[in-house]
Amino acid sequence: MNKFTSLLKKSIPLVLVIISIPLALYLLDSGKMEQPAWKKDNKKRQRIVRVVDLTKGSVIPKWNSSGLVKANESVNILAEVSGKIAEVNPIARPGALLDRGAWLAKVDNIDYALALRTQQSQLVQAQASLELELADQILAKEELALLEGVDQNSLQTTLVLREPQLLMAQAKLDIAKTNVEKAEIALQRTNVVMPFKGKIVSKSVGRGSRVGQNSNLFKIVNVDTFWVEVKIPRTFLGLFDSNHDAILTQPKLWGEDVTRTAKFVSVLPELDSRDRQVKVLLAIDNPLSLNANNSVDVSNPPIFINDFLSIELQGNEITDAWVIKSNLLQPGDFIWVVDKGNTLQKRSVDVLFKGRESIYIKAGFIEGDRALSEKPGIVSVGLPVKAIDINMPRKVKPISKDENEVLDKKEQKRLQRGKL
Repeated sequence: MNKFTSLLKKSIPLVLVIISIPLALYLLDSGKMEQPAWKKDNKKRQRIVRVVDLTKGSVIPKWNSSGLVKANESVNILAEVSGKIAEVNPIARPGALLDRGAWLAKVDNIDYALALRTQQSQLVQAQASLELELADQILAKEELALLEGVDQNSLQTTLVLREPQLLMAQAKLDIAKTNVEKAEIALQRTNVVMPFKGKIVSKSVGRGSRVGQNSNLFKIVNVDTFWVEVKIPRTFLGLFDSNHDAILTQPKLWGEDVTRTAKFVSVLPELDSRDRQVKVLLAIDNPLSLNANNSVDVSNPPIFINDFLSIELQGNEITDAWVIKSNLLQPGDFIWVVDKGNTLQKRSVDVLFKGRESIYIKAGFIEGDRALSEKPGIVSVGLPVKAIDINMPRKVKPISKDENEVLDKKEQKRLQRGKL
C-alpha cells in the first residue's frame, strides 16, 4: 500500500505535464484574442475637408479709411504799418464769418495822410522843375542857332543844350512819383481787411493797442474749402479712380445714411512714416454748408477743422476675376484646392485687389478645382481627401411622433421649473 501510494505521488507531475501540453497547443491555435475594430482596418483613413466652388465676378473695388480735416488756408493777419489801433470792427470777433475785403481794424492814419500830402507836394515841385528845365533847353537851342562863325563840332552840345540838367529833373520827378505811391500804399495799409472769405479763429488786438510792423492781429481760416488727408495702400493706388468723389461719413454724429463728398486734389509725394502707405489729399467744398446769405444749410451737416471722418474711396472696375475669401490666401500668393481626383493641390494666383472680406485674383485653375474653405493645417501636395461642399444643404432627419411627445414633456417640465 505504501509502495502504491508512493508511486502515485511520483506519477502525478508527469500526468499534469502530459495533459498541459495539448491544452496549451489548443489555446494557441483556437484561443487567439480578437483584435479591435480599429486595428482590423489596415487601410489609412482619408482626411475630411470642406470645400467651396470657385466663382468669377466683377467688382468695383473700394477702400475704407479715415482722415483728419485741416484748413486749406490758415493765415495770421499782421500789421503792415506801425501805429495805434484807432478802431476795430465790432463784428470781428472769434467765430465771426466775414467776406473778402471786409475791414477788421484801422490804424491811426493821421501821420500817414500827412506824409502823403508832403510827397504830393514834392511831386508838384519836381514836375515844375522839369518844366523849367525844358524851357531852358528850348532857349539854349535858340541861342545855339544864332551863333555864327563857331565850329559846331568843337562845342559840347550836350552841355550847351542842358541835357544833363534835363535828365536830373526827370529823375527827381520819377522819385517824387514813387514816394507818392509809397505814401498812398502806407495809408491804405492802415486799413486791415480780410484777404478772403473766412472765419476768425483768434483776435489779439483791441482799440488803443500800439502795434508795430508785423505785429499779430488776427488769425483767420478760409471757409470755401477744407482739406483732408487719407491713406491708401500702394496696391490700391493703381486701381484708384481719381475722377470719382470720395464719400464722407460720420455715423455717430450725422446718422447712418447721411454723407458728404470730397474731390481728389493730388497724391502727396511722401509716404506715411509709420505704415508706409500712400497719402492722398482731398478737398471738401463749402465744408460749413453755408447758403448764399451765409446761413447754415440744415440739410447738410457741417464739417469742422479737426473733424475725424470715415472716408470711402472708389477704384476702377475689375472684370472677370476669381473671387475668394480673404482667409484662403496663403503666404506666397497661392491657395489650396481639391482637384477632381480628390487630392490637395497648390494653385498660384495673382492678387488684383484685396478687400476686407474678399480677394479678387487671376489664376490658372483646372476644371474640377474647388477651393479649400478652412485652414489646411499640416498637409502636403497630393494628399487624398474626402471633400464636403459647405454650400450643399444638410439632410435633416424628421422627428417621429414619439420623439415629439418626449420633447413636449421635457418642455412642460422646464416651464414648471421656471414657474417655481
